[in-house]
Amino acid sequence: MARFVVVLPLVPLAAGDEFTVADWPLHVTLVEPFQTGLGGDDVARLLGGVDGIAHGARVIHAAAGEEDMFGRRRDVPVTLVRDGGELAALRARTIDALGAAGVDVRSRLDFRPHVTRKHHGRLRPGERVRLDTVALIDMRPSEGAHHRRVVAAWRLDAASARPPATPGTGETGRKPTPT
Repeated sequence: MARFVVVLPLVPLAAGDEFTVADWPLHVTLVEPFQTGLGGDDVARLLGGVDGIAHGARVIHAAAGEEDMFGRRRDVPVTLVRDGGELAALRARTIDALGAAGVDVRSRLDFRPHVTRKHHGRLRPGERVRLDTVALIDMRPSEGAHHRRVVAAWRLDAASARPPATPGTGETGRKPTPT
């Protein structure tokens, strides 16, 4: 069975990009990892039809909220992400489309959008981000268990983007703060 995850990266990602788990670019998980008998191209076609991904998309403007600890042992440092509800709506449409195709997504009822703090970057509370790409990630590529590969990526509608913020206002676009 193939294993995938759907994310909104904070840095540009394109189909074919690869990275190690340790160097996974900062991102907001839209749909947690799921298994399916479908291949990557099939899942990509399915997601490409979701309203708000390949068509009717809107760039999501969000801000970093408070810091927290996730994981069973509460040992994974994260920064929560606050938006106007667009993330939850896009997540619901994506999960519904996967479910309609017979993909069993075991989604969390307590979904809290967040960015995991990594050795190469993090979001600081109050920092603003512009989420303008949705990416389908292969969690089990042929390169091995410590690698990830971008199967497909969709740019959200740049026409819906707000004008750039005035310098000094904290708007960071897609560049996270280095650690």
